[in-house]
Amino acid sequence: MTETQYLLGWAAYLTGAIGCLLSLWFIIRKWHPRLKRPLMMIFAVLFFLPGTIYPEQDFLGPAFLVSLFDGLSLGVDAMWRSGQAVALTAGVAAMVGLLLPVSKTKASNGKKKTQKTKRNDSSQRQRKEPTC
Repeated sequence: MTETQYLLGWAAYLTGAIGCLLSLWFIIRKWHPRLKRPLMMIFAVLFFLPGTIYPEQDFLGPAFLVSLFDGLSLGVDAMWRSGQAVALTAGVAAMVGLLLPVSKTKASNGKKKTQKTKRNDSSQRQRKEPTC
């Protein structure tokens, strides 16, 4: 494999991974941020974490796919070689995604709600009962 083929392969893979991550974002964009953020971070780790293809070589590949291929072709022990880094990094990403703060309302929504309640309160105060 030449260096040009290696770089073209990575470019094609990264383009597909970005497309998959964008598709996932469109699917889960209405979910609660406490669920959405860790899921997006875990999938970003799975798609973008590099791992060595062979211990003796310098070539890198997507660690999740390398560990999956090693597990299917060489057995569980070979799978754990690159799968260990994937599992640890995905766990850390999930923890970080869960621990990041989530705001309850956006600033523009909060202003609109306060203006609406002020209008309703002022219209109720100005209302007068008809007299006979």
